[in-house]
Amino acid sequence: MKSSSNLATQAEYARHRGVNRSSVCRLAQRGILIMRGRLVDVVASDAVLDDRPVDVDESPAAPTAGHKLAPQPVPAALDGESQQPAATSFATARTVDMICRARLRKLELDERQKKLVDTTAVRRTISDAVRALRDGILGIPDRLAATLAAEADQKTVAATLKTELSRELEGLANAIADL
Repeated sequence: MKSSSNLATQAEYARHRGVNRSSVCRLAQRGILIMRGRLVDVVASDAVLDDRPVDVDESPAAPTAGHKLAPQPVPAALDGESQQPAATSFATARTVDMICRARLRKLELDERQKKLVDTTAVRRTISDAVRALRDGILGIPDRLAATLAAEADQKTVAATLKTELSRELEGLANAIADL
């Protein structure tokens, strides 16, 4: 390991960490290791992997002592309580990401199980059903005027009106039941 600049090849870093080189390659490809060109910044990468803050200088010849990762703002707290920026470690960021993905999967599952529905579709369906009900009720006088005018029996008139109103209300109930 190049101790003067605190940089190491991936093979040297793998020996330093006591892992195989392919593990270090995967960490580098995923962007977890702090790389300076093709070399690994040992202090900064150790800090990330060990989940401890350390100053990191962006120059390739970073001094070895007293380094900290610059604090990065954490996304708004998952419960919406805290808006304060705080130091973010890789483990914290990964935990937040995992929680967000789990919540999204839960929402997708609820939607597939019909526990959740799209509000736009519900509003459109209800709006269409209510509009159809309004049009149907307003059309009753035109449809029944001649029939009711010829009818002398009050019970027959009431039954005819009740039948027409029931038909319109059943149409509304069927449209809402399809949600």
